[in-house]
Amino acid sequence: MTRDWNSLIRYALEGPEGEPFLRLLKVRLRTGSQVVSVRLEHVGEKPEYVLLLSLHKQLSEMRVPHSEAFTNWSFDTGTRMADEQQEQERFVLLIGERLTALAIDVGPDALMFLLANHLHALGAPRSSEAARHLRSPRQVDIAVRRAAEKLDFILVGLARALGRSLKYDEATTGRILDGALAQWISQQPPMLGLDAPHPL
Repeated sequence: MTRDWNSLIRYALEGPEGEPFLRLLKVRLRTGSQVVSVRLEHVGEKPEYVLLLSLHKQLSEMRVPHSEAFTNWSFDTGTRMADEQQEQERFVLLIGERLTALAIDVGPDALMFLLANHLHALGAPRSSEAARHLRSPRQVDIAVRRAAEKLDFILVGLARALGRSLKYDEATTGRILDGALAQWISQQPPMLGLDAPHPL
């Protein structure tokens, strides 16, 4: 897709033009509404964020479908979910998107090896225990080493979003990310061909 320079810059700052929900939210915020709380609901196939907004002490609800644009906006504005459990649910979703893309890039075998071994080496308590049940490929090749670098990049990016953008302290950041990884692993996306572990 080609676009001119100004539209590229606008896209980077505001998100895709096809994000009418986010544009509407920004309009409501510019006119004085404030976000009171955000929770995640899985309605149908696409998850939605349910925002409780306040304007002149009147509360209203707004639903915004999950999208990269909304995620970026929430990180940019430091908008947290209603509680730690809801934050973990959101990060399960984000981890799923990023690890599915990594599996497509490096292959499900390399991802399985990483989840089974790399997380254990990092020492994350819940996710390394969940990953212990995954089957690992017999042969480790260069794809696994390349995938390890990408996995670290993904994990650092998610931890940075929690700690820097959303202002969680180090312990809370670690707990949310570890819990989200463990939950994602326990859900076992079938497209990755991972063995189902025991529930946490």
